[in-house]
Amino acid sequence: MGSAKLFLLLTILLGSLEYSTAQTFNCSSPSSCRALVGYITVNNTNFGAIQSLFNVSKLRSLLGANNLPLSTQRSYNISAQQVIKVPINCVCYNNTGTSSGAPIYIVQPNDGLYHIAAEVFSGLVLYQQIAAANGISDPNLITVGQRLKIPLPCSCDVVDGERVVHYAHVVKSGSSLEEIAREFGTDQQTLATINGITAQNQLKADQPIDVPLKACNSSVRTDSPDFPLLAANGTYVFTANGCVKCTCDAANNWTLRCEPSLVKPSKWATCPSMQCAGDLSLGNSTTTLGCNRTICSYAGFNNSTIFTSLVQDSSACTGK
Repeated sequence: MGSAKLFLLLTILLGSLEYSTAQTFNCSSPSSCRALVGYITVNNTNFGAIQSLFNVSKLRSLLGANNLPLSTQRSYNISAQQVIKVPINCVCYNNTGTSSGAPIYIVQPNDGLYHIAAEVFSGLVLYQQIAAANGISDPNLITVGQRLKIPLPCSCDVVDGERVVHYAHVVKSGSSLEEIAREFGTDQQTLATINGITAQNQLKADQPIDVPLKACNSSVRTDSPDFPLLAANGTYVFTANGCVKCTCDAANNWTLRCEPSLVKPSKWATCPSMQCAGDLSLGNSTTTLGCNRTICSYAGFNNSTIFTSLVQDSSACTGK
């Protein structure tokens, strides 16, 4: 047996052992949600290439997940081994979360499933999972030009009674649950519980772990298509067909702050009115003598209307 074939066989055998103990993302929610995955760049790249790889429809969604200015260009250079948060749509099936519909990867010359999983998608998925998602019985038999669904891990579940943004974080060699919890503002026990980890040696390097990111509270109505609108701290999202931009900043008392996006809407010719009672516009607030104020907040949308509501804000009173 040639050395190249032997190496491939050993890689597949070792991969099979890892697959049997791979972390799965529990997901039992009846509705879909927006989740994040942490893509580690293999080589120097740019946002345009990442947008294309993950089939992200709008560049601004990618920029918002990384809290970058909207003026950032697709050609913006990103060096190797950088972590870029990528937004995905998540659905639950058989108590497991996976990306819905996208990304779709087109097989290139000299590609193999292991290479696609471990290198192209930086370990966010195992090659056996790609094979299963595409009905491939022999991982060695893929053809150039073949379209492969990449089943990225995700979840929509509530954690400890709170809605969160689930983030797929690829574990670095030598990491511990304590270090990961500290980095992302959660706690070790929560990470262990939602990932089914009962011992430190069950934390697998180069495989994803489900990290729940605390999200800002919003005033979105339950009948709005974007309910529940969630954004993690230090990110912003677009909603209402792109007419509204909402930002989560822990410094704002974990309250989602929304304003007109000033970008072209995706389904409307122009954006509907975004006014509250008293001539307040979305994102604006009243001026008061004390620390309390009233903010015109985003409350959802339908086919022709953007809803707003007046919300009392006391974040400026903190510490007084």
